[in-house]
Amino acid sequence: MSAPAVKYYIASLKHTHKHHEHIVWWGPMGNGYTPVIGDHIGSYVYGEALSLNDGFDCLAVPVDAVVALQSPEPHFRPERPQRFYDQRGPVVDNSRANWSRLIAASLQFGRSYVPKPEVFRGRRAAFALEVAA
Repeated sequence: MSAPAVKYYIASLKHTHKHHEHIVWWGPMGNGYTPVIGDHIGSYVYGEALSLNDGFDCLAVPVDAVVALQSPEPHFRPERPQRFYDQRGPVVDNSRANWSRLIAASLQFGRSYVPKPEVFRGRRAAFALEVAA
């Protein structure tokens, strides 16, 4: 029996800016973008990921590496939580440490450029919903 094929998420360097708290990812089949890791994010096989992995606009990262960096779904107002995004699910914070890990785990082959992502510089307005134990 052969090993399962590795799937990749595509980080959008073009659509993640320094004023964004969370990294933006490609949607399924190249349709749209989302900061939420869940049903709205696209997963791509090696060939598709390789063709998109240029280091300028896109960065192909194995799903396992992205899942390891996810943060809980962000909410506003801890006293009466409201979702930060329309979609439900965890996110990946737009931080220098997370980008360093994503770049290290990403596909190296096919990339002609070392990515230089914009990192969030503001004060975090969102906080995760705390679940009572």
